[in-house]
Amino acid sequence: MNSALRIARHELRLAWRSGLVWVLAAAATALMLAATMIGTQRHQATRQQRDAYQATVASQFRDQPDRHPHRVAHYGFLVFRPPSPLGFFDSGLEDHAGSTIFLEAHRQNGATFSDASQSDGLRRVGDLTMAVVLQVFVPVLVFGVAGTLVTREREAGTLPLLLCQGASWPAILWGKWLGALGITALVLLPSTALAAAWLALVSDITFDGDTAARAAMLAILHAAYLAACAAIAIVVSARQSTSRGAVSALLATWVLLWIVVPRLAPMVAASLHPVPPRAEFEARVERRLRELGDSHDPDDPRFQALRRETLAAYGVSRVEDLPVNYNGIVTQEGERLSSEAFEAHQQALVATYRRQMGVLDAASALSPLVAMRQASMALTGTDLPHTLAFDQDAERYRYTLVQALNTLHATEVEHARDRYAGSGERDAPSRQRIDASHWQDLPPFVAGHPTLHEALRARPTPLLIVVGWTMLAAVLLWRAARSARGASS
Repeated sequence: MNSALRIARHELRLAWRSGLVWVLAAAATALMLAATMIGTQRHQATRQQRDAYQATVASQFRDQPDRHPHRVAHYGFLVFRPPSPLGFFDSGLEDHAGSTIFLEAHRQNGATFSDASQSDGLRRVGDLTMAVVLQVFVPVLVFGVAGTLVTREREAGTLPLLLCQGASWPAILWGKWLGALGITALVLLPSTALAAAWLALVSDITFDGDTAARAAMLAILHAAYLAACAAIAIVVSARQSTSRGAVSALLATWVLLWIVVPRLAPMVAASLHPVPPRAEFEARVERRLRELGDSHDPDDPRFQALRRETLAAYGVSRVEDLPVNYNGIVTQEGERLSSEAFEAHQQALVATYRRQMGVLDAASALSPLVAMRQASMALTGTDLPHTLAFDQDAERYRYTLVQALNTLHATEVEHARDRYAGSGERDAPSRQRIDASHWQDLPPFVAGHPTLHEALRARPTPLLIVVGWTMLAAVLLWRAARSARGASS
């Protein structure tokens, strides 16, 4: 162990004296600081804009005049997806998931107006984020630094001298690996310190307990990820006779596992488990809704059973004698049925998304980047389960809001006055309106955010695969250290 530490310190001194650390640190700092500034400023602007829009929509909804409750249900409500607290680090699916959902009676609308769809081509390809720097560019740096540490000794003829001086082959490899980690730490130290200072002093991003725990796990996971990259580089360097061969092999590995596989994996997932077009999805739902009947028409034959049950429950023979407005009861039942129809089709769609995630999990076993990216998105709250969690929150609120309005329809609107005076839509205002104070009593929309425990329970596989890659890299380094072939070549 002492030999390994001496070799690691020697590598650090060489890198420091040669100026390599300074050059790499300058490049890493430029990339990381740019990613931090761009990410945090865009994150803050997005959050402030959506918070302002949400407050405006809530105010306009509460300030509606006297209206018929069903008119208010069709007036609708807009909800805006709040950006994840750690979205500045890894934007994940946030740029591609819709930011706005229109909530209304009888329908579950999808999210629209994604950031990527409203931006130029470069934005659609992807932004420079802190996650991209650490997950894509820093491994190249690690490969470049660690990939020549052993071959350099072999080319200079100093490897036999190290062995003759009492340094064992395992001590040399473990020392080179520790040296590579030390150089990487020195290179990333300035950029990490500046990024932390920017977050603390300039941005208005705050960390609660859950967010801090997520950030800590991200730091640990990225450290393990980069340590695995260094181990892979040392193994390749130990098995190559020249630095050119080692760097070429590592570059080919990076292109294949960091560029090709991550690009192909989503395409394969979409090909194996295609998602139906939105128009086809809505057409299927519309066919099902027509089968259920028209809740706007209390005399629809498909609601006759409801009429009989309601009259029997209240012990009357005519809907006019009911103590509540039968039209409101019909709208309540119609909303329940339409929501169930939408939910059944939506769950089938979610099942397709989850099968696609399964393909990406399989690809994670082939590419460390795919695994790290999926794990990072899960921890930052920008993956599919977090996206679906907001959609589910919006749907629960939509159903609660519409059914509250339907209850007002049944209890506050007289059945005799719940008719159009004429035959056209322009006669709609003749229906009874209720006092605007009722809108103040409706529940507000509060977007939830899954906890870290819920996130890990929903997506444990990517984190386990990252740990698996780290263990595999450690095993490969251990086996290379035990092999005498590298020392004798």
